[in-house]
Amino acid sequence: MEKLKVTNLNITSDEAIIQEMKQSLKNCPSVIKYCKDLGMDENTMYENITKIYDLVLDTNYCKKCPGLQKCQKDNAYLVTKITYNNKVVESQLVPCPELLKRMSFEKQLVVRDFPDDWLETSLSDVDKSKSKTEAIKAYTAYVKNASSNWIYLFGGIGAGKSFLAAAFAIDIAKRSIKGKSPVAFINAAKRFLELNDLNKTNNNEFKSKLDFYCNIPFLVIDDFGHELKTDFIRDAILSEIINTRCNKKLFTIFTSNFSLVDIEALYGTNNARAIMAKQIVKTIKSMCIKEIDLGDLKLY
Repeated sequence: MEKLKVTNLNITSDEAIIQEMKQSLKNCPSVIKYCKDLGMDENTMYENITKIYDLVLDTNYCKKCPGLQKCQKDNAYLVTKITYNNKVVESQLVPCPELLKRMSFEKQLVVRDFPDDWLETSLSDVDKSKSKTEAIKAYTAYVKNASSNWIYLFGGIGAGKSFLAAAFAIDIAKRSIKGKSPVAFINAAKRFLELNDLNKTNNNEFKSKLDFYCNIPFLVIDDFGHELKTDFIRDAILSEIINTRCNKKLFTIFTSNFSLVDIEALYGTNNARAIMAKQIVKTIKSMCIKEIDLGDLKLY
């Protein structure tokens, strides 16, 4: 009978990997402290290094978090959680803190008509031109309860109106201040047409959505002036939203390619319509200190 040939196992490489893991742990004092706080001693950490090493990798990567959109970990949006009970070390993947924050503030953004890649926008990403600084001051006054004045941003295509308004909406959603959220960021053309159609097909849903836009604490009406301009949209939708929000002093931001003079002209196509258009513009002006002209194209 032929003898079985037994191959010598080369464990040198595995041992080297384990030693590298242990050294990585030694170089990560925050993980060592975390494990000690759980009740582990040094030997226990080293005996379970293959589990704890994942936490070391996550800690080293996540302390320089590039943001959710740019996360390049194999287990993106997840982090290792170590538990130690009855002298048994266990590891599991749980949502990372940044993902939990995102999920929390996205719940406050009830309607969001802007791109996903803007979700990580902050006010620090906004260029500090004179006009934008003026808008930021107006928003800050609202946050500090110093003012309930509305903000009207207008300018050319690419001036950064929507981006700035989205930064405000995201900031207030993250703050989750009672009475100042939830938040809706609506595209005027899309949402007003949606309401117009609902009025014909589902009146109850029409009333519910209109009431929502009228009463949500923080509303952004984006691309104002590009909506379909019918008598019904003007009188039953736009006027209703603006008048209700004005009476209740609910914070509202407009972005537009048009000044309010232009808006009045766009809606006032005949004498009868001109009266309603003038009233709409008058109400908006009464709630805004001034229109803020952001000028023309800006690059982000």
